[in-house]
Amino acid sequence: MHDPAHFLPSFVWRADRAGAVRYVNPWASRYLGLPAPHIVGRNWHEFVHPDDINPVLDALRQMHDGNLLRNVDVRLLRGDGVFHWHTLHLQAQRDESGRIGDTVGVATDIHHCRHAWAMYEASERRLKAACQGAGMGAWEWDMKSRHVRMTEQLAELYSFPSGTDAVTLTDLWNRVAPEQREPFQQEVAQALERGGPFELDFQLDGTAAPPRWLRMRGHPEFDQQGVLSCVHGVTFDISRQRAAEERLILSERRYRALVESTGALVWSAHADGEIRPADEPWGKFTGADPQRLENWGWLDFVHPDDREMAREAWLTVLRDGTAGTITFRMRRYDGHYRMVQAHAAPLYDAHGTLQEWFGTTTDVTAQHEAQAAIEARSLRLTVAMQAAEIHIVAVDLTSWTLSFEMGGEPRVGETLTYEAALSRIHPDDRPVLDGYVRQLATGGDPGAHFEFRVLNPRGEQWMEGSALLQRGADGKPLRLIASVVDITERKRMELMLRETDRRKDEFLAMLAHELRNPLAPIRTAIALFEKHDGKDQRSADLIELMRRQTEHMTRIVDDLLEVSRITQGRIALQLEPILVGTAVYHAVEAMAASVEARRQHIQVDVSDATAWVRGDVTRISQILVNILNNASKYTPEDGSISISARADEMWVEIVTTDTGSGISAELLPKVFELFSQGERTLDRSNGGLGIGLSLVKKLVELHDGTIAVESEGEGRGTTVTVSLPRLHHHERHSALALSEPAAIDKPVSLRLLIVDDNRDAADSLAMLCESEGHFARTAYSSAEAIEAAAQLRPDAALLDIGLPDIDGYELARRLRAKDETSPRLIAITGYGQAEDRLRAQAAGFDYHFVKPVNIKSLLKLLSSLTGGR
Repeated sequence: MHDPAHFLPSFVWRADRAGAVRYVNPWASRYLGLPAPHIVGRNWHEFVHPDDINPVLDALRQMHDGNLLRNVDVRLLRGDGVFHWHTLHLQAQRDESGRIGDTVGVATDIHHCRHAWAMYEASERRLKAACQGAGMGAWEWDMKSRHVRMTEQLAELYSFPSGTDAVTLTDLWNRVAPEQREPFQQEVAQALERGGPFELDFQLDGTAAPPRWLRMRGHPEFDQQGVLSCVHGVTFDISRQRAAEERLILSERRYRALVESTGALVWSAHADGEIRPADEPWGKFTGADPQRLENWGWLDFVHPDDREMAREAWLTVLRDGTAGTITFRMRRYDGHYRMVQAHAAPLYDAHGTLQEWFGTTTDVTAQHEAQAAIEARSLRLTVAMQAAEIHIVAVDLTSWTLSFEMGGEPRVGETLTYEAALSRIHPDDRPVLDGYVRQLATGGDPGAHFEFRVLNPRGEQWMEGSALLQRGADGKPLRLIASVVDITERKRMELMLRETDRRKDEFLAMLAHELRNPLAPIRTAIALFEKHDGKDQRSADLIELMRRQTEHMTRIVDDLLEVSRITQGRIALQLEPILVGTAVYHAVEAMAASVEARRQHIQVDVSDATAWVRGDVTRISQILVNILNNASKYTPEDGSISISARADEMWVEIVTTDTGSGISAELLPKVFELFSQGERTLDRSNGGLGIGLSLVKKLVELHDGTIAVESEGEGRGTTVTVSLPRLHHHERHSALALSEPAAIDKPVSLRLLIVDDNRDAADSLAMLCESEGHFARTAYSSAEAIEAAAQLRPDAALLDIGLPDIDGYELARRLRAKDETSPRLIAITGYGQAEDRLRAQAAGFDYHFVKPVNIKSLLKLLSSLTGGR
């Protein structure tokens, strides 16, 4: 047999105390590009990046202090001369004298992970810089926990202390000005009920001075059940914009009051241009005798910088003999210059002879200031768009042509027909985007943001945008206006993370399946040891220890498979009415031995013994046993565990409480995350894989239920509450109970054929069957099995499915002809899904066992078969 490291897809070496390499596995040899004999005897320094040698030496020194396990990240030299990052797991081994001798290193390649993380951090820095440049803060509301995660910019906008990255929704809403708080919350609730993106303006309370106005843009997200799960968006400061708008409104009010109280300044002029102002209005405006304005005297009241321009403009109007408009500054009675606009119109007689000019001069100061404010606001918007790299696209619905803006500046010559623009879109996204545009053009709801890919010489470019429909004065659709942002880097990172997550799920499934094979012969061997008489107490204790650890390993493998199946959506529940009290007592019974071994006290309280739920019996049991196992694992000896069930009209709650180690405030929000654990001791006595509660949460949610974990802190115990929808009496249906096999009068020996390419598994199972009085013959390939079956004519064949030459399904068909019943076919396999069982049934198998086999169930089955002979 090869050393297990021989088959590992990881870099494995063993070096002596002096650093000389004594062993490398095939994987390490392939990675280094050298045969193993050329590596053995060389110092490990030669294969480690020079900058990483000291960290490795530090880890080795620390192991001399008593800790024989250390991890360190290093760069290892590949065969092509390139260094790749690895996590090096070091384990020292003591020699017969107790001194540290050889050191074993197992290196796991993390190069791509580090590269992806570096890209992610760079993207985060760019996003942060863009938000800072735009004065914009991002946030996300968790509507289940009612907590808000925020960026540094948002915390600054709300005047939260530096370093704040999360608060409650209540803390956030309490920062809204008191008089606006209730309307603000109502508007948020209405926006979330509509389910679409929303935008709100509001003022903060007196914490910020001067008062600060913010604009919030948010987008809600819903889970698969349609329940609001989170809201995310951005918030930015609009105080300056708001102040400008308020100044503009105030200026407009003043202008209207001035026009209403004074009216326009009316004047007339001779055909040669000599002005005759109206007495009263002009006197009030200038505060001077109107006679001073006659002829060209009005120029004395014009601003010196505008005087020559106004004179030339008036001469031009006189020369052309047509209506004209002149804008200039004119001194008012208080000495201030006002921007005025003079309109002149010629009056002709019936013969076309110019008789005089009629005109009005209007104070347009307010309009002028408003225009300046609009231009200033437009400038600020342009700067913000440039900082955020926002593109504006306008679609003229009369001609179906597109024009573009970048940073508020139109792109000259960048006008395209709609069809030409659509041809630049990725073919897979083209129909969806076209449908969206045409729906919006007919007045449809724009909905949420849209994403699409643009084809350009540099490759695919991901874009995200939102659009709205602009209508004309007649209410007809006029144009579509869309804002578009380049999200290529973010999308690449999303796709990369998604692919990484998929590979992780596939690895977990593969790992769990492969672990089943070595567990099968171990469990069988333990069963054989248990059957031998004459064992001393020490041997019995050791056998029991091996049995417990094997069962523990089996549960870990099962949990790994369950998480993988749920993540990939491969779990199908077999729903039926379940009496909650029965489920609770069965779970307690399953944990009784473990609880008793730890000398713990367990209390059961099922106040409503008639409460029912609809669920999968196996999964409900798995949920409760997992929770109780956690409670027992983290509760010390002589500790207490209680489980109770109570029900109301709508829900059944199953509450488990323990007096164990509790959960820290830092870990509590993460307890349902996969592979999340608290502090582990060196002996890992309280450790696992960190998948138990994650698996339980997924199973509870598959039953439309909820789960909550509460703890007052470390050392103060934990409470887990599972809530499931209650099933009422009129909804229940009768369920059939499986009958027990008939009693066996007299056991009879069977001829058994055991086929497995794993020799240990086949041989140990054969020994176990022979210890029950059966005759067993083993075969390690399908060809050998067919030959042995012809000689033995077995009563039953126990077949592995994953055979290398002919698989177990085809072997089953060859061993038993159609319409025959002998031999009985029993599948022994690591494949346990429902589709695997159906495939085995179609191939002719009578029974199906999943590795590692439950020995009692298998022997009971064989015993029932003997009863039928």
